[in-house]
Amino acid sequence: MGKIRLAIVGPADSVALAYQVALERSDYLVPVPIVYQDASEVTQILTRHGNEFDMWLFSGIVPYQRALAQKINKPLFYIPHTGSSLYRALLQITYMEHLNIESASFDTFSQKEVEETFTDINLPLPKLFVNHYEGIVSASDLTEYHYSLWKSGQTKIAVTCFLTTYETLRQMGVPAFRIWPTRSNIRTTLDIAINAFEAQRFKGSQLAIQQIEIDDYDDLVRASSSYHVKKIELRLYEILVGYAEKLQGSIVLRGDGQFALYSTRGILEEITEEFTIMPILEDIIRNVGANVSGGIGFGASAYAAEEYAFRALGLAKQKGKGRWMVVTDKKDAIGPLSSAVRLKYSVRTDDSLYKEFADKLSISATTVNKLLAAIDKLDKETIGADDLAMYLAITPRSARRLLATLVEQNLAEVSGEESLIKGRPRKLYKILLDKLLQPVVQLPQQLG
Repeated sequence: MGKIRLAIVGPADSVALAYQVALERSDYLVPVPIVYQDASEVTQILTRHGNEFDMWLFSGIVPYQRALAQKINKPLFYIPHTGSSLYRALLQITYMEHLNIESASFDTFSQKEVEETFTDINLPLPKLFVNHYEGIVSASDLTEYHYSLWKSGQTKIAVTCFLTTYETLRQMGVPAFRIWPTRSNIRTTLDIAINAFEAQRFKGSQLAIQQIEIDDYDDLVRASSSYHVKKIELRLYEILVGYAEKLQGSIVLRGDGQFALYSTRGILEEITEEFTIMPILEDIIRNVGANVSGGIGFGASAYAAEEYAFRALGLAKQKGKGRWMVVTDKKDAIGPLSSAVRLKYSVRTDDSLYKEFADKLSISATTVNKLLAAIDKLDKETIGADDLAMYLAITPRSARRLLATLVEQNLAEVSGEESLIKGRPRKLYKILLDKLLQPVVQLPQQLG
């Protein structure tokens, strides 16, 4: 695989140091320095160079937060200012400049971090003023903060992480000192960034297999002429060929209304918007004339990916016709795609706590996962049987039975009724989450 193109963004001194350290990892990295005068330039830098780099490294949290606000689809990292950076500044003040720190203003660090640093190196704790900002802050704001304290006589020294603030304060006659990253901090950050990028690159290169079937194919063959069925298959095949081209993948006809599509996880994740939509679903509904279901699986090997793809297809068919599901290499099920009731839950059945819960309710461990995911997704206290049935892909009767079991186990209670225009009022149930979640460490992940 090619080397990682890394943009290093920040003021001149920090970028120069980070660039030197990054050259130590030239086996992995192609570092490119990008210098700004003020962090407000980050937006323009990303607009100009957003697609040129695989990864971005920022000199501190402020330019990093500005980059986050741009929502670019690249890994972003920043070099944290830690205690070792602060030690160096204090060493310069006391040992090199021979100044007595009676009162001082600091930015970026928290009050606790500054106090602990003085304690660690056995320096008397001075009168401290600390601007521990959250979110985006400008260099001019910090300049005014330090200057006003010094001008009013409350401080004798200013310590800042901003080069522009440091330079401006010096010009204004303030005894200012600059904090910048240490080589150790930079090396640690680069190690984290490289490992994270390689993990993501491996994940993106995983083989992705999609198993696609025309629903009720045998019934369609019995009810229609062979020519009609072949026309349906040809219309579907044409759509799938276009889809495969976008995925830079290949398609295989398995016969009897079945197709397999091969690609990689990275590009599929992008086209499905991280497994939220199935982009060809509307085209199929509009042009094919039959329901089509699909299962997507991933794995380090073709065997594993195919196994998960068939498992995902089975889950899709359980949920009805024309549904698409995903099963990941961690055995998490996601879907249905392009659906308001899309959930993520585990299909693993080896968790003893889930098994215990499932046995107690006389349901499968997978249904337990789906139940918890549905409750998390709904984000409300009450639920009716029809809503629960829709999320769990079961009949309303089965949903009512499950809710009744939860009531019997003191895990839910009837909280009222929902009046309908026709028919009997429907019971609403309140799920007692505190009791329900006692045997479970954590809810499945909420999606959408």
